[in-house]
Amino acid sequence: MNKYKLQKDKLQNFLEQLAERFAVYAPVEKNGITSFAELEPGQLPALDFLRTQKPPKDIFYPQTEVILKFDEDGTKSTEYTGKPIAVFGVRPCDAKGFVIVERVFVDKKYEDFYWAIRRKDSLVISIGCNEPLRSCFCNWVGGGPFDTTGSDVLATDTGTEYILQPVSEFGERVMAEIEKLEKATEKDIDKAKALQTKALASMPEPPALDSLKSSLDALFDDPFWDEVTAKCLGCAACTFSCPTCYCFDIQDESRRGKGVRIRIWDTCQFPLFTKEGSGHNPRKSQMSRLRQRYMHKFSYMVETQGEFGCVGCGRCVSSCPVNIDVREFIVEAIATARDKGVEA
Repeated sequence: MNKYKLQKDKLQNFLEQLAERFAVYAPVEKNGITSFAELEPGQLPALDFLRTQKPPKDIFYPQTEVILKFDEDGTKSTEYTGKPIAVFGVRPCDAKGFVIVERVFVDKKYEDFYWAIRRKDSLVISIGCNEPLRSCFCNWVGGGPFDTTGSDVLATDTGTEYILQPVSEFGERVMAEIEKLEKATEKDIDKAKALQTKALASMPEPPALDSLKSSLDALFDDPFWDEVTAKCLGCAACTFSCPTCYCFDIQDESRRGKGVRIRIWDTCQFPLFTKEGSGHNPRKSQMSRLRQRYMHKFSYMVETQGEFGCVGCGRCVSSCPVNIDVREFIVEAIATARDKGVEA
């Protein structure tokens, strides 16, 4: 596929051309919080930081979403009816997160209509990470600062321009239709490759995680979990900032014969999440809830999807108010299983 060069002073024109066909979402900053939102006409994205505080999964899976309206005459669906969505400026870890969540929401047996209709004909343009943060560990879980998983186009920031590398045929087709987009030269491509190599080399060497799933399975009933949970507050900052957590609750709100059904993000870290109508709660302790989170990410999803349910974005590391570091947990779990001789 051809590679292209986008001068930064022409970014607004590039986005305006995309907006003719797509609803364009990009990073914005509001009230000190960075997240993805649809750009207003003439608005430029905020690209001077590496990672948004809020993950971009809510572009396709809103934090709060009305999924139908109802009244005395029946129900009415409220599916998305806007333009196809283009996401600009997502990081490779978050682009990979789209793929992981989509495997849950869309498969051969079940399709989540509300996710699927937003994802239809969508375009994902990611920007690689020249200088990964200290909390980043994408290379631990099969990714990297310039991983292309989930992207249609991967951009490399070379200072004054972006080198655009189409990944999918759709991405190539859209880039070819952008007017006045320059073809990248061999010199441009070599410069981008050098930045990509440097970024990956800057990340610490990841530990071997081949035994992580079997270690966790063997430790399921071990006192190890009590030590892990000792300082957890159950605040769920980790799950709400995670690009691959997808748990939700559904609530009906009605008044005077009409109302709405709402889907809203939920979390396995809250006591009410698994509380049954009888009053029984199979995960009544914080230990069992935190264990569920880690087992789901690093054991159950390996079994069902063939890979970890974590992209190594590091948001949970940065957002935890008591400094629980998932990387330390991973290393300790493998070492504990080995030392106790219970590793499968």
